[in-house]
This record gives sequence, C-alpha cells and structure tokens, in this order.
Amino acid sequence: MTDTPHAGASRWFALAALLSANFLIILDLFIVNVSLPRLQTGLGASFSQVHLVIVGYDAALAVLLITGARLGDLYGRRRVFLWGMALFTLSSLICGVAPDPGILIGGRVIQGAAAALLMPQVLASIRVMFDGASRARAFGAMGAVQGVAATISQLAGGFLIEQDYAGLGWRMIFLINLPIGLAAMLAARFCIRETRAPVASRLDVAGALLAASGLFLLLVPIMLGHDHGWPWWSYAGPVAAVPVLAVFVRYERGLSRRGGVPLIEMALFANRRFITGVSAVFLFFSAISSFFLSLTMLLQFGLELSPLAAGAVFTPSAVAFFAASLSGPRLAEWLGRRALLLGVLVFGAGITLSAAGAILDPANLTLVVVALGPNGAGQGLGVPLAVNGVRGCVGAEDAGMGSGISSTMQLTGTTVGVAVVGVVLFAAIGSPDLLDAARAQRYGHALAWATLYNLAAVAASFVLFARLTRGVSKAGAAPAASVEPVGH
Repeated sequence: MTDTPHAGASRWFALAALLSANFLIILDLFIVNVSLPRLQTGLGASFSQVHLVIVGYDAALAVLLITGARLGDLYGRRRVFLWGMALFTLSSLICGVAPDPGILIGGRVIQGAAAALLMPQVLASIRVMFDGASRARAFGAMGAVQGVAATISQLAGGFLIEQDYAGLGWRMIFLINLPIGLAAMLAARFCIRETRAPVASRLDVAGALLAASGLFLLLVPIMLGHDHGWPWWSYAGPVAAVPVLAVFVRYERGLSRRGGVPLIEMALFANRRFITGVSAVFLFFSAISSFFLSLTMLLQFGLELSPLAAGAVFTPSAVAFFAASLSGPRLAEWLGRRALLLGVLVFGAGITLSAAGAILDPANLTLVVVALGPNGAGQGLGVPLAVNGVRGCVGAEDAGMGSGISSTMQLTGTTVGVAVVGVVLFAAIGSPDLLDAARAQRYGHALAWATLYNLAAVAASFVLFARLTRGVSKAGAAPAASVEPVGH
C-alpha cells in the first residue's frame, strides 16, 4: 500500500507502538553511562572496551540510518519495523547475557543497527498516518517521548542497577528492553497498517559499506590504541580512512550521475548554507554527549558514587532541558536568530563551569551540579532550533534527503565526540589505582582536559551557526514540530 493517511482511532494505538521504539532507541543512547564501573568490573573490561560499548551503538545507528529508511520504502514500513524491533530485542538479550566484553560490544553494534531500522519507520509512518493538526500533535508526542527517555535514562539505569534484580546488576539495563520490545512487536502486528513509498529507490549497499569502513578505520584504532601503547596500526587506521572516505564521496557522486539514489546526495553539499548548517550540527552534537561521558567517569570512577546517585546528579540538566524546550518557541519569536546563538552560549557556559568545579574541588559537586542547569537549558533551547535551521536550508524537493543527512550528522557528531573525548579522558586519567583524594583530583583534571575539546567544538559551532542564521527572519527561526531531541 502506498502513502495514504490513516483514519480512525486505531492510528493512535499504532502511534503508541511506534513511539515505544523511539523510547527504547533514545533510552539506550544514554542508559549505559551509569553502568560503566559495574560493567567494567563484571566483565574485566578495559577502558577502551568500555568506550567501544558506547561508540559501537552510536556509530551503527549513524551509518545505517538512511539505509534503514530505504528498506522501509522498499519492503514496507511495518515489516521493517517488525524486523528492527525483533533484532533490537534479540540484541538486547545478547548484551544482557554477554559473558565477555567482545560479545557485549558486538551486541551493541547489532543494537545500533536495529535502531537504524526502527527510527526511520517511526518518522515515515507518522507522516503517512496523520495529516494536518493531528500530525503536529503526533510529532509533538514523539518529541515528548524522546525527551522523557533522554531525561530519565541515567536515573532509571541507576535504579535498575542498584535494585540488583535476581543478582543481574548492570545486565538489567539491557534486559528491561525485552518486555517492552515484545509488547511493541505485538501491538505493531495488529495496529500498524503496511505502507511503502510509491516509487522506492534501490539500496546503496556499496555506499553504506564504504561509509562504515571509513568510520571504523577512523575511530576504532584510535580508541584501542591507548590500551596497546599506541602501536603502528593505531596511526595507520585513521590515515587509511582518508582514501576510503574519498572513494565513498566519489562513488556517491557517480551513483547520482547515473540516476541512482545515493546514501548521501553529494549535490546538496554545493549548497553553502546547508554545509555550514550540517557542520555546525555535527560540532554541537559532538560536544553534548561526550561531555556526559567525562562527567560520568568523574562521578562513578573518581568519586565512586553509586549508579543511582550518579544518575540523580543529572536531574538539574534534565529539568532545565525541558523548561528551555517549552520556552524555546517564544524566545525564538522574540529574539529571532539570536535564540539559537544564545542556546549555544549557555551550553558552553555550563560545561565551562563544570570543568572549573572539577579542577577547583572535584569532591565538592556543588558547582558541577549548579552548572548542569545552564548545560541542559542550552541544549533545550539550541537543539530544536539548530536542527530546524539546517532543514530550512534545502528546498521541498530535497527535504527528505536533507533531513536524513542532518540526522546522520547529529549521530556521527555524537559518535566522533565520544570517541575523541574518550581518548583524551583515558590518556589524562592514566593509572586509576590511586588513593581516594588523589583519584578524585585525577579524574577532575581529566574532565577539564577533555572539556577543551567540547569548548572548541562549541566555539566552532557558534561561528557556523552565526553564519547560518545571518539574515534569517524571526519567523524562520521557529522550531519545527518534528525535532528529534537526541542530544540530551
């Protein structure tokens, strides 16, 4: 069946099934953070392996997101949704019973690939099932669900770990996905009607493989290099990534010239405003999630807080994120383009204050916690406006591809940021076998060193956003209803 709006109350039950997938995808972006010490101890994992547990999910989701959308167009969105949810549930089981770090990392990569199958079907299905005012309400519900998932993820993870159900400990953060996933599959089977694109494009398998290979060569050797004393391959991998990514660009351009549909439409990068926007989004998102890795390491490894206590520390950021998200549209009407720039500045001020607190007295969390208020507020204000600003750079005929590239760059930025910050952080920590006071100081200083990357990325994104928004009217600065708040 092609794209025609659904009718009747059943579409709202279908929406609930779809949004359960979005809830799990965003939850699993962040919930793993509070499990890192227990996970490392339980599996005997190194810092680099723990690092890969985080990055493996992000990278697979980023690389395969557009391919997931094409699969839904080709084979039907409900069918691909069911495939994706089955794979996500199975991979969550693999992660939950993993006997060693290698199996867990592999499970996380599969989980990220499954998320890439799910997320595009949610967006496309909402557009098909709803129209007019009901579509705006549906996208509003999606944004709210994703915001809740991002907000409660670390607190919920800490609670599950501390409850230690059946002695499962950290494994529960993955096993909790099983009942949710099975319920979503059952609901989707009966509530979601099958749809597909009227004219579906073929899959760009070669493009996806080249992109994945380039990202692997760029990131994995760097992350593993610290554990192995920086051998030759830790340098050779990133060098080899350059020609692989160059071949990817050349192949995508050739595919487009031959009338095919590439993974990424390179012609869009001739649009200077678009390339400015996606570069700014890449940098901004690379600074957001990577900072929370640094803070989690300080809280749990440096100060040895429990998972629940560490999750609770993030509460001011979550509250501020929601408050700023709600006030964002009104501020955008009042300030115009300056609202986005204000959000970036406020976020930068927040991470600066946290770094200062970590240097001055890491054992006293007052300044760090207070700084999480502007941190979350900057995200809540800046993320929706940034994403919508990029989507406004392309015409209606390129809106789908532009949106796909924007989402991919958000997730790739998150992946690269976590990878780079993790390398700096673990190098600065050095030997973790220190007395309590010295350990807290070491992790506090490591957070400050790692935050230099975050600040540089925020500053560069501010400059690019200033260029992007130059000459944009106040009306054009208002956020869209269909923003994916994956940053918090």
